[in-house]
Amino acid sequence: MLPYRFENGASFKGFRAECDSCGTYIELPQVHGNITPLAGNRCVVNARGRCPDCGTLCEYLYLLSAEGEMSAQRLDEFEDPPRPNA
Repeated sequence: MLPYRFENGASFKGFRAECDSCGTYIELPQVHGNITPLAGNRCVVNARGRCPDCGTLCEYLYLLSAEGEMSAQRLDEFEDPPRPNA
């Protein structure tokens, strides 16, 4: 899927994944996932890779935007909203 080309011609060639536990870099061939295109020169990158040093499975979920300068925002897992007391 890489490089990914946006409608405006910008190109995303990948990222340097870092282990959330130990900070070791995970080489791009060890990271697998998918890219979901969105309107407005944006896409969602959902990927995961196993750290070669500590074995942690790391997940990456980013919103990429190619409007103007390329930017990436990490999306956190959303929790269910608290329920009112019954």
